[in-house]
Amino acid sequence: MPSVCRAYSDALLPLEQAESRLAWTCTPGAMDGGRAVTWLRFENWDRAHPPRYFTSPLTKFAGAKIAAFDFDGTMRIREYGAADARPRLASQTFRLTLPMATDQTRAYIVAIDRPHSVTLAGEAALAPERVQRVALIAMVLVSVAAGMLVMPFLFDLLFFLVLRERFVLLHAGMTVTGFIWVITTGGIVTALVVLPVSLLATASQLSFVITAGLTGFFIDAFLEPEALPPWARHVLKAVSGLGMVVGGLCALQFEFARGPAGHLYHLSFLPLLPTYLAAMCWAAFRGSRASRFLIAAWTPILFTMIERTLHATGLYTAPVLADQAPFFALALQFIIIALGIADRFLSIRRERDQALLKANALKLLSERDALTGLLNRRVIEERFTMLRQEGFSTLAVMDLDHFKRVNDTFGHTLGDLVLKAVGKVLNPEDEDMLTFRMGGEEFLLLLRGADAVERAEQRRQDIARGVAQENLGCLVTASMGIVEVTGGALPGASFATIYARADRLLYEAKSLGRNRMVCERIRAFRPRTRERRASAAA
Repeated sequence: MPSVCRAYSDALLPLEQAESRLAWTCTPGAMDGGRAVTWLRFENWDRAHPPRYFTSPLTKFAGAKIAAFDFDGTMRIREYGAADARPRLASQTFRLTLPMATDQTRAYIVAIDRPHSVTLAGEAALAPERVQRVALIAMVLVSVAAGMLVMPFLFDLLFFLVLRERFVLLHAGMTVTGFIWVITTGGIVTALVVLPVSLLATASQLSFVITAGLTGFFIDAFLEPEALPPWARHVLKAVSGLGMVVGGLCALQFEFARGPAGHLYHLSFLPLLPTYLAAMCWAAFRGSRASRFLIAAWTPILFTMIERTLHATGLYTAPVLADQAPFFALALQFIIIALGIADRFLSIRRERDQALLKANALKLLSERDALTGLLNRRVIEERFTMLRQEGFSTLAVMDLDHFKRVNDTFGHTLGDLVLKAVGKVLNPEDEDMLTFRMGGEEFLLLLRGADAVERAEQRRQDIARGVAQENLGCLVTASMGIVEVTGGALPGASFATIYARADRLLYEAKSLGRNRMVCERIRAFRPRTRERRASAAA
């Protein structure tokens, strides 16, 4: 592997003077991202396989000059603009062709004018012309990682159609930006279309920033409501949003921010790591099931982010295969998170089913009389019009005779037992009869069918037998008023109108001596037409 030395200057120098006039640093150390020109000197490469290309991490730059120095003083120079750089397949780098090396070539000196990224000085290298097997393997692996991101996105869309939760949309957004990051940073898009290096660098960095920032919002939405206190959720979202804004501005690579932006881009991720870890661990401590999937999924991502940040700042030199670690980590993350979303999906669905069951139970309780189990007055008042349309055209109002005497003589406890016994008698297994307790000792029957009046009367008569069978020591009878509306009569009549008629008949039954029924049939009047008169005459 060629040795490399670095130097920096505020302006381009003649290449023949650069070797002697610049302060070269040949040991790993801090990189200067604020100077106008970054200089690199390469020596001691494999003479059997001389380098053919200069490679560097994707970044925006103004231009480049490369000189090959021979032992006899000969110098060959090539000059490039930013548009001449070509991104490499399955790599996060671009390449420039070197001047041809000979047996006498002792060094290459590269001058990069106004590079935006500080990683250029730490990760630039010389590459041979042949395609290495490791590059082909990397291309396959990155392609697999990109393909694996398609399925979680499709799952997110399907999940959202069924369960419209915010965390599903956030994960879909992360999947899209993660896919863009993989195909741009991993060099897959280069195999399909030739794009400017500056555009690839911006797309790569910006998509990574958005993915990292959305992670915090996803954690907040994905965790159960009780997993984190409100203030912790506010901190989580604030740190994620700030990191996305700062990192995004740096990723856009504006010229005025060329110096500090390179360092600030990488530093913008540092607050995210402890914040995400703290949120997931805190949620796990509080018994969150979703946090277990998050910890399993983001542990490789977080360690890879730390490793890449340290490598980018020049604190250590990573092996070549370490460049593929983020893709492996990202693929593993989305696999685990897809399982977590499916699990969370089932949990939320169970919670909603239980909530619906509880709501239905509460609704049922609100519609039923607590003592007798019969429907209450509110139900008949709210649904009377609909029930009439379904054919319930006979309304009977029933009242227990001298029930106050029962309460006064035997007490309210026995009076409640009597009401329960009456409710048992009136609660029919008949889909054509609905029974309501209107309050106190008053009940209401709503019936449909040709024999509705007869069935209602039978229920009234059953009350005395039903109460007697309970051995309560008292005799209870009932009076009833019935209104039968047939032939489409009183089409717009309200419940109050028909109830008032039946109630009047009830009091008429009581005035006639109680323990009886008084019925009124209301039919629609249809005037005879000429055809009907002729038919009747015949």
